[in-house]
Amino acid sequence: MPPENKAHTATVNRIVRRYSGKLGSALDVDIETDEGIVEVETEATINRGIKQLKKFRGPVYLAVTNNEALPEALRATNGSRIGVMDPRGNIVKPATTRGRGAAKERNGARANGRHAVG
Repeated sequence: MPPENKAHTATVNRIVRRYSGKLGSALDVDIETDEGIVEVETEATINRGIKQLKKFRGPVYLAVTNNEALPEALRATNGSRIGVMDPRGNIVKPATTRGRGAAKERNGARANGRHAVG
């Protein structure tokens, strides 16, 4: 993972608190919550986050570290199943699940039911 900056750390901590999540080191992601997996990215690293999130089944979200990055995040995830969150953890674009293998559970996939695809 790339070195973290203060905005990244603050956004991760905010979303962890808001969704009662946990740091997602076991899955090599930023955050695991009952809502899904969340990757926090700056505008410069949005594509890295999308690449990472495509490895996972179930609800996945790209959260940005500032509101100025929202238009780029929405553009980059347009037409995909990846949801988008603002820096406060508000869902701007809901995540979707596709196919029969993507089971919907209470408020998203459980942490112990998530795994990388492939």
